[in-house]
Amino acid sequence: QPQSPQALENPQNRPTAVPGEQPPRPDLPRPDEPAGLPQQSAEGAQATLTYLLDSYDYMMSSGDTSVWEDSVDPKCQVCGRFLDNAQVLEEQGGYLVGGAFEVHSTTFSGKGEPPATGTVVAEFTQEESILVDDPHLQANRLGSVTGQLIATVAWDGERWRVTDMSIAPPEGEAPSDGGGASDAGGAAG
Repeated sequence: QPQSPQALENPQNRPTAVPGEQPPRPDLPRPDEPAGLPQQSAEGAQATLTYLLDSYDYMMSSGDTSVWEDSVDPKCQVCGRFLDNAQVLEEQGGYLVGGAFEVHSTTFSGKGEPPATGTVVAEFTQEESILVDDPHLQANRLGSVTGQLIATVAWDGERWRVTDMSIAPPEGEAPSDGGGASDAGGAAG
């Protein structure tokens, strides 16, 4: 017995919604690049990760992935998943409401003088958000997340690029591949 097209497009059988009744898509400005971004220094590496996190809600609400594309290494698989999620969300007419990151502090440890590679650790809180992954289905509410993001970075001759990142686990748990921060994008797939 063939399934109805509605069932095929809604495998989790989520409640439907009227697109006009969804929370409105935020119109966020593209974040300005911080002055220290192009510096081959600890400050430049820390500014790069902070800028990436500061631009997350902009990327997920607008579909503009250029900020992330300019700041991540094309081989960074976790970064690629974030970019893919933002692009799929945009293609589906979806968006994120809220979900802004607040970076409380960053630290850097690097190799070389000036450093060519290193690790940036950011203490962050991501505010709660509403993911409208399909305007015709009920939106998903996502709770706030507080944690530590660990990113490896490399200088490419012009700027720092994130080569990998993960969410540090709470004490006694195994490391994450960034699933906590990427839940919003992951739900779009």
